[in-house]
Amino acid sequence: MSTPTPTAPAPSPALVAASPYLKQAIADIKACVNTILTGDPMQIGLRAGPAVGILVNQIVLLEPGVLTSEMDVVQQDINSKLDALSAKLP
Repeated sequence: MSTPTPTAPAPSPALVAASPYLKQAIADIKACVNTILTGDPMQIGLRAGPAVGILVNQIVLLEPGVLTSEMDVVQQDINSKLDALSAKLP
């Protein structure tokens, strides 16, 4: 008896569209944490504020790209559903 090979479901189009921006956000978070934790432990409090401020600004700069890519996915989804509905009408 063979064991069935599990298959991963296809990722959603919205996740695929946002993937580059999510990867950049993860890299930005990693850089923030590394900035805070690198160096003298007594100065973590001094590094945390500026590092988090930079992180917040970097995330804000990613928002237009994410929204644009998501808008394209939503528009395609709406158009395909409306086309399917239109095709069903006599």
